[in-house]
Amino acid sequence: MKIVQINACDNGSTGKILLDIFDGIGKENERIAFVSRKYSSRDEVIKMHSRLQYRIHKFLSSYLGLDEFGSYFSTKKTINQLKKIKPDILHLHNLHDHTINYVLLFRYIKKYNVKTIWTMHDCWAFTGGCFYFELNGCEKWKTGCIHCKYLKSTGMVANIDRTKRQYYLKKKSFLNVKNMLIVTPSEWLKNHVKNSFLKEYEVKVILNGINLDNFSRTDRHTFDNIIDRHKKVLLGVAAPFNERKGFSDFIKLADMLQPEFQLVMVGLNDEQLATLPGKIVGIKRTNNQKELAELYSMAYAFLNLTYEDTSSTVNVEALACGTPVICYKSGGATEMLDSGNSVVVEQGNLEGVLKALEKAEILNGARDDIERRAKKDFSSQRMADEYAMIYKEMNSRGN
Repeated sequence: MKIVQINACDNGSTGKILLDIFDGIGKENERIAFVSRKYSSRDEVIKMHSRLQYRIHKFLSSYLGLDEFGSYFSTKKTINQLKKIKPDILHLHNLHDHTINYVLLFRYIKKYNVKTIWTMHDCWAFTGGCFYFELNGCEKWKTGCIHCKYLKSTGMVANIDRTKRQYYLKKKSFLNVKNMLIVTPSEWLKNHVKNSFLKEYEVKVILNGINLDNFSRTDRHTFDNIIDRHKKVLLGVAAPFNERKGFSDFIKLADMLQPEFQLVMVGLNDEQLATLPGKIVGIKRTNNQKELAELYSMAYAFLNLTYEDTSSTVNVEALACGTPVICYKSGGATEMLDSGNSVVVEQGNLEGVLKALEKAEILNGARDDIERRAKKDFSSQRMADEYAMIYKEMNSRGN
């Protein structure tokens, strides 16, 4: 089979998923990916447009709200390449972040009846532009976005509301695709898709997997110069580490902890590092998975104080290193957790987080079991095998 994937990039969480699927489905399949921003040196990953084209799309989208005019010529070029490749399966991931002209792409998909799988990593596909809406408590996406009070959530810089038009264009573009299957990484996101205008499509859940060669318990000492291993390390990892990921809650929590604990935050920008309280160890974003595994491994508990999440790869990474998780009850973030590996706390309940640290003491005695179960349930190969099955199933369907 010829499998073509399209995503915003080939790094970060969705980029890792794309490459893990590549590696897991086997070389017997012809594998190609188109990305907006390429970071790897892999020949089968093709960069769709130049930095200038990306910036033009970003301006049209973020300042004028005209996402449908971005990446016009680069998308035309990509479509011409797709016509030559004639993929058996077109596998879409993130189409936002100034990646591709989705109107043109779906026009091609419909015209040539391309068998399409779309893995949705957030809620962008069925909103007027925002990726999440839980924190704002907005439900306009169910009936039609208009008069948006939360334009910053859509990525808009200028105060121009085009959410009604974007919602209309998405509905027009994404509906009535003859051969399309939607995949989500959580039941939570699946339920939202089924409550949106995309409800006509079949939706399957495939939990995100991780590369277990990189994430397992390790005893390296890269961070000994900044982290006191004699303390109980409470680790938070997010990129970007914004309010949606609980940044302010981590700051508040630092003042509530006993001296035996050390709070460590990974994924901070320069401005955050400059203003971080002395009680917290701050580390910039790292794409070095071995370093992340070391941080997870040394942690007494992994703290995920997220307010919005469709799934949670960082929870899985922590579990694969044998580290118990304390997580807010948010979206699909807790679907891989149970009482044997974690404590789930209501959003914003920092007293509940402190209480959860008592159970973390018990869970630390079960690190071997936590690691073993994570490696069984959340490997990238398991994820790739599930995708391979739906590729075959989709390919066997008639046109």
